[in-house]
Amino acid sequence: PKLAFPMACVPGRSCEIQHYVDRDPGPGVRDYRCGVQTYEGHNGIDIRVPDMTAQRRGVDVLAAAPGRASRLRGGVADISIRAPGAPAVANQECGNGVVVDHGDGWETQYCHMARGSLRVKQGDAVVAGAPLGRVGLSGNTEFPHLHFTVRRAGVVVDPFAPTPGAACGVQAGLWTAQAQGAMTYRQGAVLNAGFATGPVSLEQAETGEIAAPGRTAPWMVIYVRSIGLQAGDETEMDLRGPDGASLA
Repeated sequence: PKLAFPMACVPGRSCEIQHYVDRDPGPGVRDYRCGVQTYEGHNGIDIRVPDMTAQRRGVDVLAAAPGRASRLRGGVADISIRAPGAPAVANQECGNGVVVDHGDGWETQYCHMARGSLRVKQGDAVVAGAPLGRVGLSGNTEFPHLHFTVRRAGVVVDPFAPTPGAACGVQAGLWTAQAQGAMTYRQGAVLNAGFATGPVSLEQAETGEIAAPGRTAPWMVIYVRSIGLQAGDETEMDLRGPDGASLA
């Protein structure tokens, strides 16, 4: 099947790919471009929204290709596995999810959706782009995202580079031209940036609820949260005033 982008967001603007399929057969990690934007044994594509504020606004998960909803789960709580008192996720690591059967052994799986958001029932026929549910925080996850996996006959297929064993070179992937064009491979991305009245923790950045400083605030702190950075990378920031002039 040719696969459409499986979320109602714009990569590089309202969502980012945080992890790719791990193509290294050993203990190391390697994504389809021989980079390290993955982790050991990762079997899908993680497409995340910037923070929980964006998640609460609602971002639809979309069927990547025509098919039939063959399996689903919808009642798992939305809570990070790092949260105090988080329930065990054994045997439901996918959280709330849907598997779509595309025929000829092909299927796509959509994981970590929001509890109560599923819009399909088992056996429903779906078209490409049909809403299946919304991005959530259910199952084995620490941040709001869609974990998207492609399989044929039960074997994981990397939709960016479906030829087994090959890596680094450009392949004809399974994506539509529109989806492929939207998912430019980038080494590093900014998730959040803004101003605060004091130091900002990663936990606060994940909530997206950071109060901006007013005119009487004693401090104005700039914060930036990025993913995919490597040792030796440098970040440049340009602070501009209302007139567009560079202040620092």
